[in-house]
Amino acid sequence: MRRRSSLRSTSLGQEYDLGYCDGATVTEEKLLLFLVEEVAGRPLKVRSRKAATDTPQDETRLAWRSVRTYVTAITDLYRTQKALGMNTHPSPREDNVREYLKSLQRRDAQRDRENYADKGRDTLLDGYSESEFERVCHELWAHSGTSPECHFRTLVDLLFGHYLLTRGGDRRAAEISDLFTFEFAGEGSTRCMPLIFTTRAGKQNQHGRLETAGAYRNRNPLICILGGLSFYLLYRWDLGSEPFPDFSRRSSWYDIRLIKGNGTGRTAAFSYNSQREWVVKAFAYAGVTSQKKTHVGRSSGRGRLN
Repeated sequence: MRRRSSLRSTSLGQEYDLGYCDGATVTEEKLLLFLVEEVAGRPLKVRSRKAATDTPQDETRLAWRSVRTYVTAITDLYRTQKALGMNTHPSPREDNVREYLKSLQRRDAQRDRENYADKGRDTLLDGYSESEFERVCHELWAHSGTSPECHFRTLVDLLFGHYLLTRGGDRRAAEISDLFTFEFAGEGSTRCMPLIFTTRAGKQNQHGRLETAGAYRNRNPLICILGGLSFYLLYRWDLGSEPFPDFSRRSSWYDIRLIKGNGTGRTAAFSYNSQREWVVKAFAYAGVTSQKKTHVGRSSGRGRLN
């Protein structure tokens, strides 16, 4: 890999080659040198879906957001060392590292301009319209004659993302105990029973904070979140091989996954690869094109609210 001679000629660079006298203690200088020498300049191991197809593999580079994850991980290591009394240095995430990340942002922006990157990427255009969403759901219902559980599962997955704006990871981790309903009084001649989804953990919720989202029944049964969920659970517990839950004790049913994988125990989490594979298949049924897959409902559903 190409080395930067200006860095290699310094005493810090020589220490990097020979091993630091203070071992694995985290400092800002070490972090910056590691990012420059080992992270930001190396080619991608696997080509990103967003990388330009005409760029040779050895000329691809990590995006600045990926480099930032290394900074976060090493900063967490620093905090651990600090708590154990092993590190007396200031935080490594100081001005030099911040400025370096900004320089990578500018590099990526310039590269996108030079490669004529799609300006619709990561915008509301990168998703589906209301009619396309209805077509996707219609195709999942239509293909449910074969592998019905898989098609109903993907239907529920997309409906939860669209109406509740949930992340893909939140849906994979969801359990049936995260759902409840109650009656809204005075909402018309028929009973109004919304579906309420709760979560206490997620990408942006690491401390058990209670978060809730809800959705009403839709007059169109093809895109109704309550109807899709009902058919999915009906198939699992009545037509499939999964036994009906024992609701007599919380310990018997609290851990049952809302969305589960094929051939796995009902408490096993649904894998990301399977989730993405089936979303891609559903979009292919309906002829919908989107760079986003498991998170597409968050942007497209939010656009519907606006």
